[in-house]
Amino acid sequence: MKPTNQDRKMQIVDSQIHVWADGESTGHHRRAPITGAVLDVEMRQAGVDRVVLVPPLWDPHGSAYSLQLAQRAPERFSVMGVMEPDIADPVAQLHAWQQTPGMRGIRFLFNAADRLRSLHDGRFEAVWPEAERLGVPVAMLAPNHLQIADDIARRFPGLRIIVDHLGVPRGATGPSAFDHLGELLALAAYPNVSVKAVGVGDYALDPYPFRSLQDTLQRVFEAFGPERVIWGSDLSRLHHPYRQCVSHFCETLPWLSKDDLALVMGGNICRLLGWS
Repeated sequence: MKPTNQDRKMQIVDSQIHVWADGESTGHHRRAPITGAVLDVEMRQAGVDRVVLVPPLWDPHGSAYSLQLAQRAPERFSVMGVMEPDIADPVAQLHAWQQTPGMRGIRFLFNAADRLRSLHDGRFEAVWPEAERLGVPVAMLAPNHLQIADDIARRFPGLRIIVDHLGVPRGATGPSAFDHLGELLALAAYPNVSVKAVGVGDYALDPYPFRSLQDTLQRVFEAFGPERVIWGSDLSRLHHPYRQCVSHFCETLPWLSKDDLALVMGGNICRLLGWS
């Protein structure tokens, strides 16, 4: 068995957790809010040192709450702001967020018709070159539409792009969850594209340590290399213990070296976000 993160004294950074204190969660997320206090307990139990907070859509004050936590404890929390599809001036929002302490990147949701319409209408077209110029990383949730990341990565080679959830559609499990694997692996041709492996155990039909995923994950690592794979949990939707989400990568993937794990489990996301 591999040494644990405590043995290695490796910093564990979770690249995606929703926190909220208001509103009711939707879909496959847990119903009890993950407040700052709840997250503190969860992090201690799982051995997680830092977290990138992604404001949930269901909390009307989610962005302010995430930023509050990040500004109180900048060594533990940072934020990726979610760009709404109907925002009037996305470039102005980009500039405002760049000046906001704790905010270190932008997330775009291209997983519904209205959000895709905003993209195709050209609402965000000016964002890509400006984010490239400013060095602001962009995460994209685009299941079934990975050609979006392909197009933007090709046109803006200096823009740092993160493909969320390995491109897996919401709720997909079993072998069909990765029907798009060829399309995902093709994105590895762009050096500016990284992939976020978030809560991947939930895509498996078998229990921990999710042996059915080993071949798929190994192919992802072979394509992108350990320098462009980012671990995360998406804690609010996990169906297994948070600690298992950590140990799945740290202790059960035999092809990852100690140095690889240091990158995947925190080094890569901190580098992309400029979070030293």
